Amino acid sequence: MLHPTRIPPVLPSVGVQPNFNPTKLATPPPSSATVTTMIEKMSHLHELLGSLQAFVATPGTAIFAATAICSLIAAIHVFRAWWRLRHIPGPFLNSITPLVMTYHCFKEDVTTYTYNLTRKYGPLVRVQPNVVVYNDPETFRRICSVKADYTKGLWFEFSRWNLERYSCIAMRDNESRKERKTKLLPAASGPTPLSCGSPLLTMQQNQWAGQGLSVMEGRVDNQFYTLDVATSATFGKPFGFLKKDGDVEKYLEITESMTPMFGILGTLPWLVYVMHAWPLNRMMPGEGDKVGFGRMMNVAGSETTSVALRMALLSILTTPSAYRKLQAEIDNFHADKAAEADDKSVITYADARTLPYLQAVIREALRLWPPSAGLFTKEVPKAGDSIHGYYLPPGTEVGQCLSSVGKLPRIWGADADLFYPERWLEATPEKFEEMQAAVDLVFSSGKYVCLGKHIAWMELLKFFAEVIGSLAWDPITWLTTDFWIRFTRRE
Repeated sequence: MLHPTRIPPVLPSVGVQPNFNPTKLATPPPSSATVTTMIEKMSHLHELLGSLQAFVATPGTAIFAATAICSLIAAIHVFRAWWRLRHIPGPFLNSITPLVMTYHCFKEDVTTYTYNLTRKYGPLVRVQPNVVVYNDPETFRRICSVKADYTKGLWFEFSRWNLERYSCIAMRDNESRKERKTKLLPAASGPTPLSCGSPLLTMQQNQWAGQGLSVMEGRVDNQFYTLDVATSATFGKPFGFLKKDGDVEKYLEITESMTPMFGILGTLPWLVYVMHAWPLNRMMPGEGDKVGFGRMMNVAGSETTSVALRMALLSILTTPSAYRKLQAEIDNFHADKAAEADDKSVITYADARTLPYLQAVIREALRLWPPSAGLFTKEVPKAGDSIHGYYLPPGTEVGQCLSSVGKLPRIWGADADLFYPERWLEATPEKFEEMQAAVDLVFSSGKYVCLGKHIAWMELLKFFAEVIGSLAWDPITWLTTDFWIRFTRRE
């Protein structure tokens, strides 16, 4: 029988080194001093845990402890968010929280706010912890170019009304969006949608005359026109806003109430997923809705075109010299057609594109009043990028400030804040090309260019060619949100 404390000798065998000593593999028993030290440490740990348990035993101390831990986690998160883009100029509060931009979205003054930031801080400004905005057309075109590796940013999540499907604007993958746009482009730029404006304008004017109307609310009536054009181009016939001379299916009422929410979702994109969770998803617009936004959620571009129409109309009517010149150009066109024995009472889209002052007026209005206030952020690719000498790490969201692009003194001169259509007629060919390229950015550029660009231009040119030529206009109030205008038939 082997002694329990003794290890029998191991005889050398094949494969065993001669100097192998198995006794060295056994762990020696701990000494009494080591055991005593371990017991003391465990005792101290037990006392510490007991003290901590006693500390959080009362509700007040438990709340204090939880608050302290949460505050520490929040502080670490804020510090990391600030540190990542600490070298980009901008307000400090914007660098640690997105709520500043959320507040201005709620106020609906994001355009003015970002414009003022670019004037104060320069061409690249940090507006949120992970969002910067730029204001130069060169950077705009480079980011949107077909060869650029930029993709759409989280800002576009606001348009995901159905998480199982993507609309064209919500598609962030470049290849998927390219495939979708290729299918939609013929429908958006073909002859059919570009010819649907004239009948609607004629119907609107005849309806005004038949009802004996002499005033209109520029904000609402313009959108009736743009909505009917959009639905006519999309569905083959208008939904009847002009015919009813009122809201259809409460579309405008509900859309206007939701407009601030679009901007808020753009600054807090994670809210999109919260809204699609139960029970909030019960309140989301859907295809089965009988009224409201969900009834016609396929319609896009009517609001922005309506903004462009009314701001151009406001600019013309508050600049008498421009109003008289535009009327004279349209009158001369009709006189020339009459002299040619060409009874052409309606100016076609092709005709309108030959009127230089009309185009100058519209371009000047688009420059001063970009119809969309969104940042339309793009995500910096994996390799990172540098804009205006500042390095942007991968994943940074880069947004645009079109209101600042339209007022850069190096492009537009010292009178950039003035509505002066003549600048387009006085410019050299090189300067005209630079100005036109800058204004065209309101429809985006490159792989992100707006599908409805040609329809929007048709609406703008046709509207002013016909209503300025056939009616005399006089603004009653100049408020952009309550824009009443008096009009009379011209002889």
